[in-house]
Amino acid sequence: MTTFIMRCQLHLCMSRQLGDSRAVTRVEFALSDGSYPFVSVSEAESCAVILEKCLPQTDDMYAEFFSVEGARPSQLVERIEDTNDGEARVLERTGDGGLVEIDVRDNCPVVSLADIGAVPRTVRSVDGQGTIVADVPGQIETGSVIDSFLTAHPEAELAAKKQRESIVPLFGFQNYASHSESLTDRQQEVLATAHEAGYYSWPREATAADLADLLDISEPTLHKHLRAAEQKLVATMFACPHDE
Repeated sequence: MTTFIMRCQLHLCMSRQLGDSRAVTRVEFALSDGSYPFVSVSEAESCAVILEKCLPQTDDMYAEFFSVEGARPSQLVERIEDTNDGEARVLERTGDGGLVEIDVRDNCPVVSLADIGAVPRTVRSVDGQGTIVADVPGQIETGSVIDSFLTAHPEAELAAKKQRESIVPLFGFQNYASHSESLTDRQQEVLATAHEAGYYSWPREATAADLADLLDISEPTLHKHLRAAEQKLVATMFACPHDE
């Protein structure tokens, strides 16, 4: 099974192979259901909550990184804890918001879209009005994607559907080479070893214990290096302007 990110990349590459002139269909779903913490917090705090990244962690667990604008990021963490929707933590604080990491199961809307062939582009909620935008490649039947998504998430509504000329994915595979200088040599070594050993593959080809053995370090030390390196890379995303 491929990872969530690899599925998005595969759909994008398939579309490009068919030519940039091949039209894709952009679909937008509206979410106002307070059962989604990013929606309910944006309503309660009159703020914006934007999904920046989604990364696979285990067979059914994903790490989602939300930026909060106009409210304390701890509000989102508290809402997650109150509703037992997973674990959450504040990664960064700014003058009017911050960045939150949330551990979620595989039933989240973004993963559902990727599983049925769409390429998620934006996920956000402003003042309680949530939207999820995705591009459907020309070789995939749009009606089937819409029906499947609404069946999995009946509280959502189709808000718009229109043709476009190309896909611009939400989870664009940014080149972090320019940011590698911020990582220590040990952090780069740990990340490279994890990647080459298949730690980030889906399903995982190596466990944390395997990596610790390869690097001759303890598991807690391994997780410390991985978490520090990942947080530095995520922080670079938070500094980027959002595509409206």
